[in-house]
Formats: sequence, C-alpha cells, structure tokens
Amino acid sequence: MSSIFFRTVIIFFLLSAAMKFMGKREIGELEVGELITTLLVSEVCSIPIDDPDIPLMNAVIPVLFIVSVEIIISHLKNKSQKLKRIVDGRPTFIIKNGKLEQSALRNNRISVEEFFTSLRQNGVGKIDEVQHCILEPNGKISVLKYDTELSYIIISDGEINLKNLHSLGFDENWLSKKLGKLSADKIFMMTSNDDGTIYIIRKEEKN
Repeated sequence: MSSIFFRTVIIFFLLSAAMKFMGKREIGELEVGELITTLLVSEVCSIPIDDPDIPLMNAVIPVLFIVSVEIIISHLKNKSQKLKRIVDGRPTFIIKNGKLEQSALRNNRISVEEFFTSLRQNGVGKIDEVQHCILEPNGKISVLKYDTELSYIIISDGEINLKNLHSLGFDENWLSKKLGKLSADKIFMMTSNDDGTIYIIRKEEKN
C-alpha cells in the first residue's frame, strides 16, 4: 500500500510539472495536439500506479518524451503558420456577414439544435442578430453580433497570411503600400478589418 501511495505522489508531481511546461489552459481550450498529449500522458501514468511490479521509470521516460515532443511541435507551429494549419486546422465560418453556411454545419457534423445551443451559450437568442459565427480550431464557437468589428490576421510573427489577405479583397500590392518601408519580417502582428483599417505591432528588438 505504501508503495502505491509514493508512486501516486511521484506521478502527481510529474504530471503537474508536465502540465506547467505545456502551458495553462482549460480542457475546452486545448488544441488537438495538446488534448492528445494530455490523454496519452494520463494513460501512461496510470499503468505503474495500477501495477506496482512495473518500474516507475516506465512512466517517467515516456511522459518526458511525449511532453518534449509537444513542446517542440508547439514551438515549430508558432514559427510556421502553414504547419499550425496542418496540425490544428483553421477557423471555419458558420455564419459570415449574416449568411448561414449550411455546408460548414454538415462538414463539421453540427446539428441545428447543437448550433442554437452554442448561440444561447454565447448570449444570443436570435440567429438574425449574428453577423459572424466562427468554429475555432479548439472546437469552440465564437459569435459576433452586428456592429462588431472583426479583425483578420494579415501578418503573424513575420509570416504573411495570404488567405486572409485575399479573403478581404486585398493583394500583395495593397499590403506593400500599407507597410511602406517596413518589411513583413519586422512585424510581430498585423491585423485588418473589412474596411481596410489596419493595426500593427512591431517585433521587440532582441538585445
């Protein structure tokens, strides 16, 4: 009994450290890769607790490996928007400019009842109040009423998001004029509204 107790304590602190390194998020905010990692880690850790004959290192080494892989992938995703879209997917419009995209509901296997439940959970009682409704990569649904400005990411950590740029009806020439002498690799974040209003944050200078 004492062996199981000490194993449980060790596994608890190991899991706590692993989750701290992965970053603090609620379960509903976990991205796909993070959720898989969490499930794998919990499964691996349960094995030596259930069976005292299994060496504790059989859990420690896999957990350290799994968490290390997740941290590396997260770092690479932050450096490459293309990789992030491949791994996590991209936001999907369910309602765009007041128009319901029925194919988006079908493709994501969301019933009409589930959709209306999500609207109510976002404080919306009538569908005609919604200008934009977006299914986020983590599975949550974001709802924006009319008269709410929606910003699109044009540049993220120096990388241009051509899909968002073109969806706004702009091109590289428009972007070049907006940036002037400022190059994209010097920008940490640039957003644009539908009307072309932009917001730019430059990268911090490294010492």
